[in-house]
Amino acid sequence: MKNTIIYFLLLITTTLFSQKKEYFVIPDSLKLMSFETLEKRFDNSLMNKVKLHLYAKTYYQKSKLQNDKIIKANGMYMAAYIAVNNTISLQYADSIIALTKNGNDFQYPAKGYIFKSNVFFTNDQLNKALSNILEAEKYSNKTGNPKQKILVKQQIGLIKIELGKPKEALPLILENYNYFKSQYINSPEFIYSAWILSDIYNRLKKPNIALFYIDVILRDIKKDNRYYKYFLLNKGVSYHLKKKYIESNSLLDKSILLLKNDKLNLAISYYYRGENVLHGEKNILKSKQYFEKVDSILVTTNEFSTLLRNNYINLIEISKKLKEDKQQLYYLNRLIEIDKRLNRNNIILTENINHNYDTPLLLSEKEQVIDKINREKFIYILLAFTVLIGLAFSLYYLSKTRKEKKLYEKRFYTLINQHTSEIILETISAEDNKTKSFDLPKDIEKDLLQKLATFEKEQGYLVINLKLTDLAKQFDTNSSYLSKTINHFKDKNFSQYLNDLRITYVVKHLKEDRKYRKYTIKAISQEVGFSNAESFAKAFYNQTGLQPSYFIKKLEENN
Repeated sequence: MKNTIIYFLLLITTTLFSQKKEYFVIPDSLKLMSFETLEKRFDNSLMNKVKLHLYAKTYYQKSKLQNDKIIKANGMYMAAYIAVNNTISLQYADSIIALTKNGNDFQYPAKGYIFKSNVFFTNDQLNKALSNILEAEKYSNKTGNPKQKILVKQQIGLIKIELGKPKEALPLILENYNYFKSQYINSPEFIYSAWILSDIYNRLKKPNIALFYIDVILRDIKKDNRYYKYFLLNKGVSYHLKKKYIESNSLLDKSILLLKNDKLNLAISYYYRGENVLHGEKNILKSKQYFEKVDSILVTTNEFSTLLRNNYINLIEISKKLKEDKQQLYYLNRLIEIDKRLNRNNIILTENINHNYDTPLLLSEKEQVIDKINREKFIYILLAFTVLIGLAFSLYYLSKTRKEKKLYEKRFYTLINQHTSEIILETISAEDNKTKSFDLPKDIEKDLLQKLATFEKEQGYLVINLKLTDLAKQFDTNSSYLSKTINHFKDKNFSQYLNDLRITYVVKHLKEDRKYRKYTIKAISQEVGFSNAESFAKAFYNQTGLQPSYFIKKLEENN
């Protein structure tokens, strides 16, 4: 809204134009031109930057040589108008006021206060803008300048609107509208006052009255009129308030195309477009895109309107529903910043503002969101650590499995490439073991070794549940002699000796007999004298370093 004021007030924000510090030479064609003519040309060149600067600089240079206070004031006013920054503009305005304050001029010093008010207003310093326009009102009432008085009331109305007091602004703008309707019908001032009225009635939730003023103007102005886009925007807002979302969308989409260079009103268009989607289509993701565009514009331009506070409330609520904690925190911070800005200007939050989001609650919710994010961070870190540990364990297990696989394959190929006769010989090759003392008589020793050789050759070890005592009886000897003989010449105890013979037998038959591989582990274990499959598998592993099931599988693969 504030961006459109420059077309209607007597003054304009000084940041519209830039000015280089340079020595100005008055053109010959303007040296003899009267101050009155220069002033008229300045007033008629508001939209032409080059001419505006030319006439302003000429008037100001010539005015410095005059003793007339009003001519000097006009020169400083024009210099302020085109000044490069607000600081210089305000210095000129203060000089105007100081020069004319004690006089009785028809325009000054009110014109200086109006200028200051407009500079503060366009820079969001609303309290200063209001205090200066009230000073202007005092002097315009004193001089009785009717047009200045009505424009002062208009400026007061605009400030009150931005301060969140549209009801108080309404009678001031109505008076403004009626004045221009009677004196300057279809003038820019009349059109602008109608636009302000439509904005006020929309803020007061009275869209039908707003549409009356909008339609009055739209009937008479053309599409290329610079005010046309603003009436389209307000008409779109009116239809939104009437919950006619399709009609509202059509108007807002047109205004969006026309408002590319007016960022604040473009943001307002996007906001109501998002509202239409949120309430009309019930599509929070699509509406979120419009609300995010509003935030992007406000961040970039650092502009704001009280109308857009609810934009952040919508984004906060949508972020909650989508469980986007970080975005929720961002929008909470943005809303807190905006409320600080509103409080700085003592802006009243009207009934249109959601009071569930006042500052204490916002700060409380912000802390809750931060705590939630921190908790989630801890959970994520813990989860990541757990995953990392799991990954490390998996890599370790994978590495270990690969090494075991290679080791098993090496053992397998060593075993299948070894001659069966070599395996058998290995089980009876302890004959030359002379490292241990042995005290059996030679004839008994010889007899027992022969019987063991026969025992091995005839595969006596395949008898199930064969015990040392059973074999000793079979050899007509005692178990002590037999045990000592096996320990000394086979370098192992009876149980190991028996198991090794059995496993050697199994390896031989598995390698040579494919049908044998079809047996179950339990069947094989019983056939070679083991009481159960577990003891057989253990004995097989102890001798070969492989599980019998793995050995059989590899034999089939390599058959």
